[in-house]
Formats: sequence, structure tokens, C-alpha cells
Amino acid sequence: MRITIFNLLPLIIAAIIVSSPCQTTGGQKNNSQFILIADTDYQSLAPGELLSLVNSLAKKNSLSSINIIEPLPDTVLPLDMASPAFLWEDEANTTTWLITIKINNKFFLKGLFNKRWWIPEKETWNRLKKAAGKNDIEVVIGGIGGWTGREIISRGYVSLRFSEDRVNAKLMFMRKPLPFLKAKKNPEKTSLLLGDLGSYKAPEPVLTDPPICANCHTYSLDGRHMAIDMDYGGDKGAFLYTRMNKEVVIENKLIYSWQDIIPQKPATYNMGLFARISPDGRFVAGTVNETSVFVMMDDLFFSQLFYPATGRIAIFDTRTKHFSLLPGASLEHRVQTSPSWSPDGRTILFSAVPTNLELIQKVVAKEILKESSKQNISDLNEKYPVQFDIYALPFNHGNGGQAKPLKGASHNGYSNYFPRYSPNGKWIVFTQSPTGLVLQPDSNLVIIQSEGGEARPLNSNQSIMNSWHSWSPNSKWIVFTCKANSPYTELYLTHIDDRGVSSPGIRLFRFSSNELAAMVPEFVPLHIELLEKMIFGSLENAKKKSMASDGR
Repeated sequence: MRITIFNLLPLIIAAIIVSSPCQTTGGQKNNSQFILIADTDYQSLAPGELLSLVNSLAKKNSLSSINIIEPLPDTVLPLDMASPAFLWEDEANTTTWLITIKINNKFFLKGLFNKRWWIPEKETWNRLKKAAGKNDIEVVIGGIGGWTGREIISRGYVSLRFSEDRVNAKLMFMRKPLPFLKAKKNPEKTSLLLGDLGSYKAPEPVLTDPPICANCHTYSLDGRHMAIDMDYGGDKGAFLYTRMNKEVVIENKLIYSWQDIIPQKPATYNMGLFARISPDGRFVAGTVNETSVFVMMDDLFFSQLFYPATGRIAIFDTRTKHFSLLPGASLEHRVQTSPSWSPDGRTILFSAVPTNLELIQKVVAKEILKESSKQNISDLNEKYPVQFDIYALPFNHGNGGQAKPLKGASHNGYSNYFPRYSPNGKWIVFTQSPTGLVLQPDSNLVIIQSEGGEARPLNSNQSIMNSWHSWSPNSKWIVFTCKANSPYTELYLTHIDDRGVSSPGIRLFRFSSNELAAMVPEFVPLHIELLEKMIFGSLENAKKKSMASDGR
């Protein structure tokens, strides 16, 4: 069931501190302070009347079930994050609910609500953080009804806690319309935003109304360098590379192109797919010489099938301005894509699969491009299956070496892609699905040790599509994209402990939109001067006829 709750303001509530005798586990009564809140329907009641109403509620012997959708049991939250949304479904025919929060078996909050959701206001949430410390927070939601209208007739329970590990980063992410064809035809509807997890306000846009298509963005480990793929001047392989500043003017001197590498047939141009900046900001790795399986569909959830049928990894040296293929990741008989750097810059991971000559012929003949847009992703996955393996390759100052399959992320009966090292070098998290590379409904995030090993799915995986992810600078949190709640992709957050075990994902609902997908999230450190505004210096230079003739 989809529950739409995006850029909504918190409930208007009356919050008061009351003292009430509370029963302890030993049966004795102590005076304990707790917060009593109610939404607008109950604000006409005096505090004493409201407390009396809450205390008069009787519990029915047989209770119906309340399913608490968010947050999930055992959710772990960072102290520097704003309050999450509490959402629930109730089997009983009720219109009023009592929320009770306890810490160490002591009441912290009681609240009456007539909606199936609650967003704690800032002051209440900050008090909860302070009161909880390292302790579990017990949340009980009871549905109110019965003959008297004063019985608890349904119940749901969830436990959560705060982590001492802060995120200490902001989030850069893209918003785009769906389906993909709409985004392609309307590049001005794309935006790049900077979000603060601790803010109760919506994320701030830093790039709006671009006249050209802009996609993947990438940052150095310290956040001081950035690159963004954009079709500048009609060049599908163009990208912006710059130091991070409060304001960036997009102009010719900041634009580079993967076309500096001569495309090798059957490719007719280079896109530089899934480009990544090296940790020190000096190099950029991307996919060139690619021809792609590409079908656009009308379905909002999964509106494209996309993966390269040919591809090689290339490197751009920002100091020498030189482009070159990476030996060991530029073999003719293999498709190589989706590069990723180790935090020391010594190793590059990438996804690869043997080339399929029959598939390449269909791409070149544009047979696949003519597939009906009325199909769904399952139909196309069955027609064009593919399973990528992840390889590890020494960078060796651009000289490369021998690529070796990564244990736990290769030859396992799945497609493995989008690997990301944790900044501390301990873990690798990647996306895994039965087939494909992008926008796969059955995709999950999987973790292994950085040297390879047993792969374990993250506990944060939701029911539909778990993919593109980014590590926080301290290696304690991962943000990822998901479609479990909406066709318009949303961002979720999970905690990773020292054993590589993840907590259930929590939806970052303030980053969501009713009409736009949140995509390509990337953490950026707080200690630097972050981007606030990005503008085009010349629309004439930026917007020209596209070089693409294959629909991409």
C-alpha cells in the first residue's frame, strides 16, 4: 500500500509537560513527567481534561492488529537527523489513535491523533533524543473505539533507538520527472539539490531549469572536487569538472569530453557512463566505446531497460588533461562499466560481462530500440537477460593490470553492479539482481568485506528496487534509492555497524516529491564550502543539437 506523505508540515499540536502517578514494575507509584500532545481536534480540552481522557481509556481483551509501516522494528536513527514519519495501518474501524512512547519503562509521551500518521515536531523530537540516550525507545499505537468510544481495540508496537554515530554530511541528489521519456524531452524539469538530514525544511535546489540533460554527479572523498555528466553543446560525452565552490558558473573552460578518446566500432560516440572521481580528485573514471541496450517504457515504476552491450573503462587525468583507456578494463571481448575507486585510489572495481555478438548486432540495427513502450520491465528482462560480475583491478597510476573477479560479487547466478567501497576501506556494498544493471524491481543491496568474501543482503532492503547508494564519510551510514513506497523513487537511510550489519531502512520523506523521482544520492562532507548555486554562463553554448542518433 502506498501512503503519500511527502513535504507535509508536522501536525499542529499542543504539547504540555504533565506530572502523573505512573506504575513501576515493582507496583509502587512514582510521579513521572511526560509530554502530552494532541492534534487540533482535541486542543479545546484543558490539559487536565485531556489527561483524564487518555487515562480513562480501557483495553479490550482481544485486540486487532495495527501494522506500523514506518519506522520498522529495530530502526537505528542518527542524532543529527530530523524526526521521521510514523505511519500505520489499522485493521479496526477506528478514526482516533493513542501513541505512547516509553523509555526504560517510563512514560515519555502520550498523544491523541485522528490521522494514520504523525511527524514529531522539532522540540518534541529533540527532547526524545536527550531522554533516550543509548536506550531503546518503545512506541505503542492503540486504536480507540468500541461501544463507549473509549476502548483500545487495536494495537501495534515498534522499538527503535538512536546511534552515537552521526552522519556528519549533507546529501546531493537529483530530481527528475517520470517516465524516463518525459525527463528526456523536458531537461528543464531536472534539478540538483542539497539536503540537510537535520533540517525540518525541504532540500535546497542548487541547479534548476537546466537547458540540457544532466545526470550522474560524483565527488572526491574530501568533497572538494566534483563532476557532473551533462550534454553540453550537444555532446553526449561532455562533463563538468570543477572545485567545489558556493557558486559554479557552467562555461566552456569547465567542460571536458570523453570524445577525446576515438570511439571504436560499433560505438559511434562516447558517453562516459557512470563516471567516478578518484578519492584525491585528480582522476575521473568512466565507460566509453559503449553501445547500449536501451528501451523506454510508459510504466512509471520502471520506465527504461538500459545496460551497455559494449564498453571499456577510460581515465581522465585532470592535471594533464589527458584521456586514456585503462589496461585490464578495456578488453574487446568484454563489456566493462560502472567503475568505482578504493579509498586509497589504488584499486578500481568495475562490472563486466562477456560481449554478446548477436546482441550487439541487434543494438546496431536498432531492433531493440523499436521495442514497444507498452511492455513492462519483466517482459524485457526475459528478452534481454544479462548478468554482470564485479572485478577488481590495480589502478597502478593509470597503467592498470590484471583484473580479477571479486569473490562474493561474481559468478553467483546474479547480476552484480554499482560497487562502492566504504571510506574506511573495510566494506564493499553493491547492487545485485537476477538480471540487468539499472532500475531492476528485484534489486537488493549486498555487503562483502573489501577483499571479497561471503555476500550478505542488507537488512535495509525494501520490497521494490534497492539500488544506487552512497556511504557517509565516517562509513557508518548508507543512503540508497528505493521504490517500495512510490513509483517516484525515494531516498532511504541505514546504519552499518562494525560487523557490517545494517539496520532497517528509514525513509527520508522530506527529500521526496509527489511528482519527481529522487535519484543518484551522494554524501558530501560538512567541513567544506558546499555548493549553493549552479548556473549556465551561456545558453547558446550549452544547448545545441544532440550528437546521439540511437535514442539515448
